[in-house]
Amino acid sequence: MGTMRRQLAVLLSAAGVVACLATAVASADEPPKGDRDRGEKLYSRYCRGCHGEEGKGDGLVFMPHVDNLTRKGYIDQLPDSYLLLAITKGGPGIGKSTYMPRWEGTLSTQQMWDIIAYIRSLPLH
Repeated sequence: MGTMRRQLAVLLSAAGVVACLATAVASADEPPKGDRDRGEKLYSRYCRGCHGEEGKGDGLVFMPHVDNLTRKGYIDQLPDSYLLLAITKGGPGIGKSTYMPRWEGTLSTQQMWDIIAYIRSLPLH
């Protein structure tokens, strides 16, 4: 009887986690809540060194290569929730380089949305 209760408790806990994550992802995929102009200033301060002035991945201070944030067929296919996760948790949060820092604790969620709004305004190539 005790084993069944534990299994049920684990199952219900897992279902609760899945429901919370689904809600978070769904709300994260809503249209960006950011301000492009504020995002441009934040991008210049926190992102430009690696991703480059125009987001092309040609920053002068970073090796190895970083993603081109203006590549058509790449960035336009990524949901905003992915970009938010990348900024929040850094490269390891999305299975990429540990050189991409996590900005959680440095930037507010609103500031991250502002950066996403700016990235979405960059012309695609």
